[in-house]
This record gives sequence, C-alpha cells and structure tokens, in this order.
Amino acid sequence: MDNLNNIGFSHWFRSRLDADKVAAHAIARVVSVHKERYTITNGQGEVFAELSGNLFYTADSPTDLPTTGDWVYADFYDDDTHAIIHGVMPRKTLLRRKTAGKLVDFQLIAANIDVAFVIQSADYNFNLRRLERYLVMVNESGITPVILLSKCDLITQNEVENIKASLLSIAPHVTVLAYSSLSGENIDVIKKYLLPGNTYCLLGSSGVGKTTLLNSLLGSRQFETQSVSKKQNKGRH
Repeated sequence: MDNLNNIGFSHWFRSRLDADKVAAHAIARVVSVHKERYTITNGQGEVFAELSGNLFYTADSPTDLPTTGDWVYADFYDDDTHAIIHGVMPRKTLLRRKTAGKLVDFQLIAANIDVAFVIQSADYNFNLRRLERYLVMVNESGITPVILLSKCDLITQNEVENIKASLLSIAPHVTVLAYSSLSGENIDVIKKYLLPGNTYCLLGSSGVGKTTLLNSLLGSRQFETQSVSKKQNKGRH
C-alpha cells in the first residue's frame, strides 16, 4: 500500500473502496490515456492496459470511463506487462471542459487533481480573460488554483506588481506567484507547494513556459522545449 500512498492514494480513496472489487482486483492509477489505450501504474512501474468488455459496453457516457489520474480496479497479466481495467473508483475532483457544439458535452482532462498551477506569461501573451476561463474550469472542478506568472524577468518589478494586482482583482483569494525559469527566481517557492501524496497539474496556453517550469522543478532537462513562434506566439514541441 505504501507504493500507492506515494502516488496519491490517500484516506479519501481508501474510505471509498469497494470491498468486493478489492478482493477480486488490484488497485492502480491511470497515468495516460490515448483513445482506448491506457497506461496505468501500481506505484512500481507503468503498464499498458485496456478496458474490460463489461466496463466499456456498460458505460453510459465518456465520463464513466477512466481518464488520467483516475484510480481503477485492474488485473495484471504476463509478469505485470499487461493489464485489464474493470472499474473506476469514485473521483475526488474531475477537471473537464465543454466541447464545441450546440449540445452540452464535456471532454475529460484529468481526475483527482489537488492543486492546479494556472500559468500566464508576463510578456505580450498575458491575457486576463483567458485566465478567468481557466479559473472557472478549475473552481468548478473543486481543485485549488495557484496562479503562476512566468517570464517575470522580461518586465520590471513595477510591471510585475501591476499584473499581480490585476490578477488579484479577479481572484482575490488565490495565491499569485511571479517566477522566472531563466533566473530561477521563486522556483524554490513553487517547490514548497509540492507536498508528498498530492497530485498537481499545469494549465496554460502554448508558449507560457509549462515544459520549462517542469524542467526547472525537476532540476534537469528531462522534457524538450523549443522557441516560441513569433508569428503565432505559441510554443513548438
């Protein structure tokens, strides 16, 4: 169980276990979803998985199927190199967004997130209305938001304070942190928010510095980054 605790299996989830399913299956967490292909982990390694026929065909909507971050009941096969997912545990939080079209439907982004770091860059990509949309999505999901203002080395301290004031005007109870991955300013402060057993996500438009922040937090270049397109003002990966 310690392996599961390390990846976020808290008392909240333990108190909602289905005794019959626990007796029949192992517990795992969904790491990624690619259409009908899943990667799950039991805290010891990542395994390719697929849905059981019963779970797939009895789902009333896509929200009944696993998404990234979900805790699931699964069976492991072939020396833990393959798995079948038989059920989804209750969700503590569910991050989702409305799909385009006249019908109200949702696209699942991730489940069981504790804190969402919403990133806005301090350069010409700063957009208060876009930030509001992210905050609405996060708040509706029951997730704690933290606003991160990236690339603060590109503007003066007075400009940073003015932007922070505008952010607090629309989200007065949300923590706002300005940082720079280039200079390392406030990276250690952000690290203090990363508590063992909690689950975090990064939200922000392309080019705001999400991947660069990940590398800074990890202390090494584990994810490739590219320059921002001057024409589209978006990151290229």
